[in-house]
Amino acid sequence: METEKILNADEKNLLVNQVQTDVSLISFLSVISVFFIGSLLPQFNSYDLSVKIPISFLIVSTFAFVFSALILSNATQVINKGNKKRVERHLDYGYAISEYMGVFLFIFSVPLAISIVTSDIYLRIVTFCAAILGMGVYQLTGFSLLDNHFSKKHKLLSIITLLFGTILFISQVYNFYFVSISTAFLIFIFLITILAPIKKFQ
Repeated sequence: METEKILNADEKNLLVNQVQTDVSLISFLSVISVFFIGSLLPQFNSYDLSVKIPISFLIVSTFAFVFSALILSNATQVINKGNKKRVERHLDYGYAISEYMGVFLFIFSVPLAISIVTSDIYLRIVTFCAAILGMGVYQLTGFSLLDNHFSKKHKLLSIITLLFGTILFISQVYNFYFVSISTAFLIFIFLITILAPIKKFQ
């Protein structure tokens, strides 16, 4: 029978401080996402799919930030009880949701959102390059949670993610299978979010 692992006082304090800091950051990101949504909605009287999809990405990322913050916030109660296995479950799912459905969707939705509010090529390209290059550095240098959750396949998943971001932008600009590619991207993000906390996939 496996012995239940209990956190000591130092581990509890360290984890509580870490969670509180991360919840503050995630809450801040959710505010930024809400700001983008609030800025976009009044600019349109009607919405076609090229407008609906970037806004939908922002809405999903906002809720992902909110629910991940709730999961991590609730983790403090579990931490105080000292049950290490339950703490890891809260942290694994909280961080996976905030990273993949929150950060990834938010980052890739920004170039799409800029494209629907301006036809200025310079601004669109700068926003796209900043998103893709920033995400590329974040992922391929090992700072992303992909490196922890999928240690054997994180580079492949990083490349797939970056390709999705690039193809999304191009397909929106040229109105070429944008809905299908967006759907595939959402499914991909959902799958890695679900699989990330499962140890056998790591």
